[in-house]
Amino acid sequence: MSDDTRIRDIVRLIVEEEAKALDTGPKAPEPRTPADAGLAKRVAGWLGADMPLPPAVGDWRADTSREGYLAASPARLGVGRAGSRLRTDTALTFLADHAAARDAVVSEIEESVMDGLGFIHLHSAAADKREFLVRPDLGRRLSVDAAAVVGREAQRSPRVQIVAVDGLSATAINVNLPRVYPGLAAELARRGIRVGTPFAVTNGRVAAGDDVARRTGAELLVTLVGERPGLKTAESMGAYITYMRVKSFNEAMRYVVSNIHDGGLRPDEAMIQIAELTEKSLAERKTGVDFNQ
Repeated sequence: MSDDTRIRDIVRLIVEEEAKALDTGPKAPEPRTPADAGLAKRVAGWLGADMPLPPAVGDWRADTSREGYLAASPARLGVGRAGSRLRTDTALTFLADHAAARDAVVSEIEESVMDGLGFIHLHSAAADKREFLVRPDLGRRLSVDAAAVVGREAQRSPRVQIVAVDGLSATAINVNLPRVYPGLAAELARRGIRVGTPFAVTNGRVAAGDDVARRTGAELLVTLVGERPGLKTAESMGAYITYMRVKSFNEAMRYVVSNIHDGGLRPDEAMIQIAELTEKSLAERKTGVDFNQ
């Protein structure tokens, strides 16, 4: 056998072995064990949806039922790959979502939105966005001028004080507050609960709402805050419900309604949940999971 023939045979064998190693074609799924099937059914039940179960093993592209369970979550599942890398559309979507999250952190509350809802605009003790990000303590209290505005403009001793805080996404406040606050105020009025003057705090943390409520003498505080943006939404808002007339305070003494946006808890549903928790908290004179109140 000549050297050329021997080299060709060696190259052919190497190529065949590499082709076998890289074979990613559809394979028949392995049968589920009874335990696996039972767990999958319980998960589907927790999600509250009648959706097809994903295959135990196999190529996602061969599963024609995948749209059912992928539609139940915004997570990046079943995105596939191009060789050892993400597909181009997946990579571009990731970059766009990451950019939206970064933009949300430095976004600003739109004064026109607040004015239209009747909110009085305040500033925290953080002078600007950079100081707010590097000094969380300053975002937890009002500036001297803002404290004076509250003293001058606020209704005294309301049962409920509502405060909007930009937090880590003013975008979330700009988008969701107009869809939550009017209905929430109307629902609380229908339940006979008096709501005080609404305020909006720029460069504020959750505790900035506490500062407002203590200055107004409110019995209960509802803080609507822009939540930390993720890679699937930069518009998520949270609601912190806090009974204020306590001897001492810790963070366990709050109720939280989270993930308020179109792709999570819808604003109209969130409004009802917040109103129900508010009424419950006023009746029980406590909030959260710390029962040593």
